[in-house]
Amino acid sequence: MYSSLEVKNKTFEDLYVKFCGMQECTPGYSYGPAVRQHYLIHYCLSGKGEYHINNKVYHIQAGDAFLIMPQVVTYYQADKDDPWTYAWVGFDGKKAELYLEHCHLHHNNLVVQCGYIDEIREIMISMLAHYKLSYSNEMFIQGEFFRLLSYLMKSANLTYKEENHQSDNSYVQKSLEYIQNNYQNVITVQEIADYLSINRSYLTTLFKQFLHLSPQEFIKRYRMNQAEELLVNSDLTINQISFSCGYANQLSFSKAFRQYHDISPKEYRKQYQLDKEGTRTEDPHKI
Repeated sequence: MYSSLEVKNKTFEDLYVKFCGMQECTPGYSYGPAVRQHYLIHYCLSGKGEYHINNKVYHIQAGDAFLIMPQVVTYYQADKDDPWTYAWVGFDGKKAELYLEHCHLHHNNLVVQCGYIDEIREIMISMLAHYKLSYSNEMFIQGEFFRLLSYLMKSANLTYKEENHQSDNSYVQKSLEYIQNNYQNVITVQEIADYLSINRSYLTTLFKQFLHLSPQEFIKRYRMNQAEELLVNSDLTINQISFSCGYANQLSFSKAFRQYHDISPKEYRKQYQLDKEGTRTEDPHKI
């Protein structure tokens, strides 16, 4: 059994699928020695085989994934008694090596074990089923590939860290991103801490260290900044702005705004729209 798909991808740059396939190999079936132009991951669904690279031989079994790097001579062969069935994905992109590192796959570690055999088989079957050329299928295949990588990353179980290794500051940066993406909803400090997998009190300490504000104070200030922009530069009603900035109703928004600015949202809008041609004085609460 053999099936494959070539993807004419012209949309993605950071990481994109070039081709993929599945094959139930005959005893002793082999490929190479040869080089590839792109990155290639083979995943063993059942059976056994060998992967030869740089004078090393890796004995592959079900649940193992092995990486083929571009322009590196490799050879692989199915076992003669229990030949493997494997799936493969060829890919490339500016951030391909970064994603592979998160799967614990790189020059010094070319084979990893990933026990999600049924899940990866289902992903590959799904990718191959969307073979017709279309924007939707191209996006679907990309999504399925990221799912596949997520299982490899889950098995790798590497500690999350930013590439600059500034761990404390990275926690703050990720917190700010989370707030920016979710400030329109109800969010709590505990929710942010859980997202980062750190203690709530530690998160508060980091905020005060780097921003001189507590997380709650930053969330309020960020919402107020967004409200100010909408009040001055949009025609949205006060009620619409309330919901847009994460408040349950206009009353709670107006109360919070007045506590923050000593004037109501309506008065703030009127004051800052009086002279559209003049220079606006910077708000001391601005972040």
